[in-house]
Amino acid sequence: MALTTVFTVAGLIIFIGFIGEWIFGKTNIPDVIWLMLLGILVGQFSPVANDPAFLKIAPIFTTFALIFILFEGAINIDIRKLLKGVAGGGSLSFLNFILSLIIVPIVMLIVGWSFWEGLLLGAMIGGASSAVIIPLTKKINMKPNTALVLTFESAISDVLCIVGTLTILNIMILKSFSFGDVVQKIVYSFGIAIFIGIIGGLSWVKLEKSMEKISKSYMTTIAALMLLYSFTEFLESNGAIACLAFGIIVGNSKKIFSFLDHKREYKMSPSEKFFFSEISFFVKTFFFFYLGMIINLSDIPLILLGLLLTIILFLVRPLAVSIASRKQKLSDKDRVFMEILTPKGLAAAVLAQLPAQTGVAYGEQFSTIVLSVIFFSILISTIGVFVTERGKFKGLKRLLDLRKFRR
Repeated sequence: MALTTVFTVAGLIIFIGFIGEWIFGKTNIPDVIWLMLLGILVGQFSPVANDPAFLKIAPIFTTFALIFILFEGAINIDIRKLLKGVAGGGSLSFLNFILSLIIVPIVMLIVGWSFWEGLLLGAMIGGASSAVIIPLTKKINMKPNTALVLTFESAISDVLCIVGTLTILNIMILKSFSFGDVVQKIVYSFGIAIFIGIIGGLSWVKLEKSMEKISKSYMTTIAALMLLYSFTEFLESNGAIACLAFGIIVGNSKKIFSFLDHKREYKMSPSEKFFFSEISFFVKTFFFFYLGMIINLSDIPLILLGLLLTIILFLVRPLAVSIASRKQKLSDKDRVFMEILTPKGLAAAVLAQLPAQTGVAYGEQFSTIVLSVIFFSILISTIGVFVTERGKFKGLKRLLDLRKFRR
């Protein structure tokens, strides 16, 4: 692959990302859809997607995109509203994941797959993408508490999908299951990651304040983020959750250290937040382009099956939202946003490669179906945001009620 080709494609991606953000600001049509469409176009008509050098670099970049978008979103979270977001996001994530484990195997049994293969697919697509949801919640007219719930749902669901997929895969290969091991893995993934993120955040805020005397230390924060992720993953815990906790501590350093150290002021400057938002724009732009590029359009039946699964999961999503938010006072508009914002992303794309690697039946088909679900779920979410913002969609429940009334 020629260097000039790489630079040309990279330049076009950044410009389309910029134009997409401008369109987003004017019309509320999220920029991610344009980036994915460009990725699909390049992937079908260019050898870039199959280039060995690209295939080696892409997983590294997409992992960085995931942890940095989580971090950049976390620094803007108000810690005083944190507990509400964790409780609501946790319950919504769990319910949404369980519904996927119930619905997807039923559909796949009809198609001809076994129960366990369908269950494995359900675990892969039972979450929501932080890389899609966090940028969207910043742009649309949504209450902060609702945005927090969706942010934490997306972060927690990654852990559920990873642990769930690996557990089911292990059962299929070894034909053994231990409920205690599953619970232990989930608790370990959350507990250790949050602890490391908090300790890392507190330590870094103190250290960064001392480093300001030497020079601007914005890039060193990114370095600390990557080291934190690596260390957490080395301990076989969840690096993404650690980065989320790290970002919350760093972003709320003024509130936290006002109780611990009255003599010095610890506060993230506006220029530092602006710098991180620019980096977030860059990695987000290439992340969604990559997701579009790896979608294979050659197998139409599997792509249509992905579309069917996406639609079904959106139809049952209001049930999870209704149960999870039964004690919350949500506006009609915020409730609709919670119902439509369930796009899939990086975690599902990565997990979809495992069946083929481990020799599970229909291994290659998993990847095509999951990538199809990722694309259509993002497309439906973006269209849903657009029509909801304009007051043209009041939610699935309201739509069904209106149809009954007309009859």
